[in-house]
Amino acid sequence: MGRPLKYIIPAILALLITGCASYSVTETEIQDYLDSRTSFERTLGIKGIAHANIIFNDIKVGIGRIAEDRVSLDAKSQAEVMITGQPQQKVEVDISFSAIPYYDQDEGAIFLNDLNVESLNVTPDDLGIFANKQLISPIVGIVGQILSTRPVYRLNEGDLKQSLLKTAKPELVIKNHELVIDL
Repeated sequence: MGRPLKYIIPAILALLITGCASYSVTETEIQDYLDSRTSFERTLGIKGIAHANIIFNDIKVGIGRIAEDRVSLDAKSQAEVMITGQPQQKVEVDISFSAIPYYDQDEGAIFLNDLNVESLNVTPDDLGIFANKQLISPIVGIVGQILSTRPVYRLNEGDLKQSLLKTAKPELVIKNHELVIDL
């Protein structure tokens, strides 16, 4: 009786693994993941000369929409800019990035690599050269650093299908505007 069970368990496990040969992550799932983890508020610059209080809390995700192998991220930041001798100004910074997604097996998470700024729009656009160099460039740098060092999606170890993929060496591909983790 024990001998057939010895063969049945590996067969069941093999069926489970082959049935779980891929897992798709949609734009909405990445959007929800990022919405719950990427907001922040920081102060940049030198107080008394020029500084900005920045709030970053809005990202829109597109998978394979700019290029077949890239994820696009449209990030919005709001800042209150204070420059000595000028009235305080509210500024909106809209940045569009594109990046190549990759799967980190140790983390069980999807990260972004090769982050490119596709477009940058600052409103109002008359902040002056000093503000652009001293404040806007660091805002873009901080947002880019957050997007390239934090995962955009982490597999759920509580889900059998996702936990099986985490233990394997899967490949990450973009198909039909989804990130697909394939064995």
